[in-house]
Amino acid sequence: MLENNPIPLIVIGAILYGMTMKVADLLNEHGLKWFRGSAVFLGVLWGVFGSLLVISNQNIANIILAMNIAFIIRNRLDFLNHQIAAAIIIISFLFFSTFNPTLFVVFFIIFLIFGSLKDYVGDILKKKGMLATLNEAMLYYPIPTFTYCSIYGNWIIFWAFLLYTVSYDCTKYIAKKRGYE
Repeated sequence: MLENNPIPLIVIGAILYGMTMKVADLLNEHGLKWFRGSAVFLGVLWGVFGSLLVISNQNIANIILAMNIAFIIRNRLDFLNHQIAAAIIIISFLFFSTFNPTLFVVFFIIFLIFGSLKDYVGDILKKKGMLATLNEAMLYYPIPTFTYCSIYGNWIIFWAFLLYTVSYDCTKYIAKKRGYE
């Protein structure tokens, strides 16, 4: 574990985690083309930035683990680069973090329920409009972490998940404007 929860490292890691996650997804499912092997390369970067968050803070580590296990259950790791990223994150958790069952279970349930709802509304119902856009924004990451931090403090957890969500959504928005839906 890194000493003293280095805030700049967490901030940069969270932003790059969100960006690389979305770009890796764009390379698989949305027609973005870069260079041969770019999808795997972005999967590795996504995993590395996720691992950076894991080693930076025990609570963030447990929440990131909950996120990745929920991804598995929701079948969101459907390409090799997604699987590489999750494997790097989970392995780094096993080596560098301590499992907090209560924190993990609470966030796992939240991410599983609200992530599955997002999947259903977006992938099955294919809803459009303001509520669908709000649902697509993945607010189930910053809102529960805000609630958690309101109760227990350690606000870097909220900022990490807010920055992750904003960077993911901004990358998605920019890609959409360039024709990658």
